[in-house]
Amino acid sequence: MINGPLTRRQALTVLAAGTVAAPAVLRAQSPTTWIVYTYVPAATLAPARVMAEIVERVAKETNGQLQLKYHLGGALTIKGTDITTAVGDNVIQMGDDGMQQGNVPVTGILRLPMLLTTPQEFDKALAVMKPYVDKGYDKLGATVLATYYYPLQFAWSTKKLTGLDDFKGQKIRATSPEQIEFLKRFGASGLTVSAAEVPSALERGVVDGVLTAHSGGGRTWHDLLKYTYDLGINFFEANLVVNKEAYAKLPPPQRDALTKAVVDLAPQMTKLLFEDEETEKAKRKAEGMIQTAATPDDYKRGAKAMEDYWDAWAKRHGAQAQEALKKVRDAVGR
Repeated sequence: MINGPLTRRQALTVLAAGTVAAPAVLRAQSPTTWIVYTYVPAATLAPARVMAEIVERVAKETNGQLQLKYHLGGALTIKGTDITTAVGDNVIQMGDDGMQQGNVPVTGILRLPMLLTTPQEFDKALAVMKPYVDKGYDKLGATVLATYYYPLQFAWSTKKLTGLDDFKGQKIRATSPEQIEFLKRFGASGLTVSAAEVPSALERGVVDGVLTAHSGGGRTWHDLLKYTYDLGINFFEANLVVNKEAYAKLPPPQRDALTKAVVDLAPQMTKLLFEDEETEKAKRKAEGMIQTAATPDDYKRGAKAMEDYWDAWAKRHGAQAQEALKKVRDAVGR
């Protein structure tokens, strides 16, 4: 019998002898630490607030044996567009992945401009898309645990933006190729800029504005913007994903605790974002933000401009994308 802490030599001796209790002792002395990274740039945003709860709950329910080290967007030298591959390559073990289209193209269906314009439509589409999204991540070595989403994305700018015609000539930060196509069709230039880089891009005039929700970037960047045009272009979803191998290697109790915490709490991210939306919109109006509500005709004009693009987009991305888009359009009656 060995009294006191095991030396390295004693541990190896016990393991070599086939004792089954030793691995449990060693695990107890060496908690597993996972790096968790997000595109979200501020701790005040709902996804970051809820993620803090997930971190705390996992630590508590695993008795400290699984520690999640959470980093906001910009804190690591990983671009928001690289979170998918960083998780798949096990550079980080978990990601809050909102800029994944370049790596999992089929997810672009959920952001096709003017296709999904109510939360009810988005929920139906998300259910249809789940197996396609899961398969896309799996090929890259990652597993999707949950998905949450922001309210509709609107257009914001430092320059006059009160209708579709005002897009012409502006440089607008977009979060997907699909948004960039929408902007192009109305005469604007769409640029991809990570959330962490948006403030400096606005200050330097690299972009004139952004597409985002009031409860998302509107909450963080409003002091750099003057106009908001409330035409709901698309929803913005993000996936909470983990490295497939690291996830499989977790002891079952830890894996179960992590999974349950994420599945239980991720819907709170969506709920809080929607609750924040009207509150933040009212705050912006009180501060002097020039807000313009889109008319029904604006929505019709926007959809008409994009309808042929939906099918062209799917055709360009292959048979699987065409199949998925057809199912989504059937589900929402569009």
